[in-house]
Amino acid sequence: MRKGVKINPENKSTKNEDGNQDSKSNFYYALGHKIRRRIIELIGENGFSSFTVLKKELNVSTGTIYHHLDTLSTLIKQKSDKKYYLTELGIRAYDSIRSNMGSISFDISKKDFNSFLLKGLMHLTPKRILVTNSKPNLLVIIFSLMILILGGIFCALNGLFPFFLLFGTIPEIPYAPLFNFLFFIFNFFVFFCIIEAICRIFYKKKGSSIEFLSTFSIIFLPSVLYLIIHYFFLALMIIEFTFIGIFDNIIMIIFQVWSLWLLTYSITSYKRLKIENSLIISLLLHYGGFSIILMLSI
Repeated sequence: MRKGVKINPENKSTKNEDGNQDSKSNFYYALGHKIRRRIIELIGENGFSSFTVLKKELNVSTGTIYHHLDTLSTLIKQKSDKKYYLTELGIRAYDSIRSNMGSISFDISKKDFNSFLLKGLMHLTPKRILVTNSKPNLLVIIFSLMILILGGIFCALNGLFPFFLLFGTIPEIPYAPLFNFLFFIFNFFVFFCIIEAICRIFYKKKGSSIEFLSTFSIIFLPSVLYLIIHYFFLALMIIEFTFIGIFDNIIMIIFQVWSLWLLTYSITSYKRLKIENSLIISLLLHYGGFSIILMLSI
């Protein structure tokens, strides 16, 4: 009689546990280096990536990239088209990086700002809102919609139409208040689309667009606060006083700087650009908008 081989279920269980431990160990080891995290992000943002793109974005030697790709072998696979894709474990790693962006991969809030102005702006930045999450937050979306509605209402009440983060006046036209209200909403979407296009075309940043859009109106919060203050001066009929007029202009400039900072921070946070590149985009669009407003007023 042939004797069967008895399998110890405890040994089988132990092997499974060891495999799970190894998988977890590889997972956390992969996330422990900024270059490996960046590789996962680049592939996750676009769905795939070529070696050329990785080389351009990482700006490190070819050998370094191959070393990290080899380390990420359980998270990244190269298919027949020579492109790199995330495995199921890699997708989990990408989601983990996105949900923990503020603590493991994006350290803008800890930069050493010597400028008193920038330190103050950092205190006025809703850093917990302007971060990449797995899905947009409903309360944040409601808050963003309130900003849009209030902005449109006070543009109508003040007789101002927005252009990017600036405001101008137009000749009397029929239904001017309605036009100004709708133009505020229109300006919001146009401004977002221009920034999104710049990031995609010039910087190849395609990720986090939905999250970026869901909080984009927050950059208009300082502008809306200014519109409310300006309407208060108009309602009290004190805007014509020289001191009040100067004070109103000072508030407008300060709040525009605040909005520009929120825009810069948002671009850096969602599109993963260097802060200087985000600042260039913000300033170029702002000065472009200023030039157009100036030409329209002549």
